[in-house]
Amino acid sequence: MKNRKSEVRYCQPLSNGQALHIYFWREKQSISKRIVYVWNVGIIITDTRKKANNWKNHSLKGKKDMSTGECGLEGLKKAIDIILQFRYRLKRNEYLFVVFDDEKRKNAYRWLERYGFMEFHKDGQFQAYGTFNPIYWDWAAAE
Repeated sequence: MKNRKSEVRYCQPLSNGQALHIYFWREKQSISKRIVYVWNVGIIITDTRKKANNWKNHSLKGKKDMSTGECGLEGLKKAIDIILQFRYRLKRNEYLFVVFDDEKRKNAYRWLERYGFMEFHKDGQFQAYGTFNPIYWDWAAAE
């Protein structure tokens, strides 16, 4: 796991010899006329760290890539566990967004709603599933 102030990386081995790589990176955004920090999530399953880093450094900047991970539900289960743990690290003015590239991933990420994730829209379009630290749920409801 690599930690920086605005970037965190997790790497979990899978039973098929590949590894689950999860990247979290923070950006400043304006949401509902407030400045907040948004943590974005990038998930990839590959056989080498070099391929994962190459994907993160190039594909997350707008260029889409083919899905090639072959781990079944094992990778998804480990990913949700890491994402749910990570949200407890969020501060009061921080959100966690899980963005999707296509309808297939949008439908797969819908299960996040079971864990308190909400739909976030921008200009009337559904952009991401998002959440904040559950410790602050009472605080957010009061605003």
